[in-house]
Amino acid sequence: MNYNVSKAKGEVRNMEGQKTLYTTPEAAEALGISASHMRKLIMTGKAQPDQQIGGTWLFTSDEIERLRNRKRTRGVSKKTT
Repeated sequence: MNYNVSKAKGEVRNMEGQKTLYTTPEAAEALGISASHMRKLIMTGKAQPDQQIGGTWLFTSDEIERLRNRKRTRGVSKKTT
């Protein structure tokens, strides 16, 4: 389910001039991760939803693309100095 809201920020817009927003499960699916992991990214500040309507976080396609291209780290860095 896509939510469309009118807000000028330069994001992708549908034919009515409204930007298309995606729910947490939709964004997670686009990224190939679980919705619970997506919520963890929100809580840790790594994902930045555009807005929240009720209890539903909404993401722009730009934010989904940013998350898709982010540098991923796992565990503690093993660099030696």
